[in-house]
Amino acid sequence: MKKTTLFGLAGAALIMFSCQKDNSQESSSAVSTTEQENWLTAKLDADFASSQKQVTAYLFSTDELSKLVETPNIENVQFVLGYSDNTVQIKVIGVDKSGKELASLDSKILKDPSYDDKLAKLKNGETSKTDKGSALLNEHLMLSKEAYDAIVAWQNKLKTVTDLNEVTSYEGARFQHYSLEAAVVAEMLKGQNTTNIGLFLGLNGLGKVTTILVELDKNNAIKSKTSFTGKTMDNPEDVYDGVRPSPPY
Repeated sequence: MKKTTLFGLAGAALIMFSCQKDNSQESSSAVSTTEQENWLTAKLDADFASSQKQVTAYLFSTDELSKLVETPNIENVQFVLGYSDNTVQIKVIGVDKSGKELASLDSKILKDPSYDDKLAKLKNGETSKTDKGSALLNEHLMLSKEAYDAIVAWQNKLKTVTDLNEVTSYEGARFQHYSLEAAVVAEMLKGQNTTNIGLFLGLNGLGKVTTILVELDKNNAIKSKTSFTGKTMDNPEDVYDGVRPSPPY
């Protein structure tokens, strides 16, 4: 059963999706120091909610993300939040044990108004919690439906435009970044035919904003597992939780 603490539920799910459809759009999300500072005091009102509802996910190229996690001495990755144009901006940085930044990568924002049907595949997906051969990976395994529920909860929160400051903060201090062991990200990058890693925002079990990482293929459809017999199975790839928000970390 998934942990119910803020830390355990601030989950990063590693699932399979895919690249852009004709009706989707991408735009760059380069997070500057000023945008990071702007996020700390941003007014999360109806204008913000209206703009943020258009965001499907934040995309990171698997080729570029692989280079980042393979950088010598990187222990953790941090998904850093910024703010501009009434929208959350996100980049990923690789840090060493002391938290020193060694590499960074900006995301592209995916906007796809027809994504609900694709996302719904997670609702019925069942991720098997099989032994991954690593205590770290096993600790973070979660079910795809948990990821689905978290993403939908955030979407619904934006529709109500209530408590947005509360869900994006810890004891009054707005979340600045989410941290995850680089080894977990490296594991999800092993998936075949994965073009991008999509970062989705969601609400964890305590109603706080968290990040959910999803493997995407070239069509942005949820990718099914393929068995050794060649038959396509309905279950998506393994899903992980475990992103630590700062604050409190």
